[in-house]
Amino acid sequence: MKLKLSVRDGVLLLLVALLSSRSDAQLVETARILTPKTKDLGAIIEKALEGPKRPSGAKPQVEPAPHSKPTGATSQPRALPETFSSETEDLASILEINVDVLTRFSAALAVETAKREDAKSPLTRAKYDSIGAEAGGFTPRQYFVLKARLRPFCEAVAAGLAPPDDLAFSYLATEAMAIKPRCSGLLPALQQNWAAIQIERRHTP
Repeated sequence: MKLKLSVRDGVLLLLVALLSSRSDAQLVETARILTPKTKDLGAIIEKALEGPKRPSGAKPQVEPAPHSKPTGATSQPRALPETFSSETEDLASILEINVDVLTRFSAALAVETAKREDAKSPLTRAKYDSIGAEAGGFTPRQYFVLKARLRPFCEAVAAGLAPPDDLAFSYLATEAMAIKPRCSGLLPALQQNWAAIQIERRHTP
């Protein structure tokens, strides 16, 4: 004798088999949820297994990485001082002055002076230093330091005085021997350059 089972009876039997390990309260609650009016058993099971749905078009939230830095950020270059002191200057910018350095410096200073005279529109001091430095094979700061060291030395020699010898300015004996006989050729260009820089400072806001 065959028994005819309704869909409702089949659902209940399935629940008894699958949920036998659950508590009575859980079984009653599950039976209440899974006995709807629909006759599609597959849809019931799929709906029970599916998790909560996100709204259409919603994107999953992504936690920002810790200590992340904004892309495209650039560090500002360090501003170099406009004065020189051997106490505070980077040693890499202080070249030992010898005949080769003085020869290249003399050519660099001549190029800078010519550029200052021919420029239709004035450039910045840093740009002039870059032009001179490139012509002599120096970094802009090395070129700046050479001008800062050579001018007071040659001015002292021209005045018949001993070159500076203090914490800010000091010279090796070999440097003094290389510089002194060349001061007569270097000093006019150095003083002209210094005068041009002072004018630029007065007109720079």
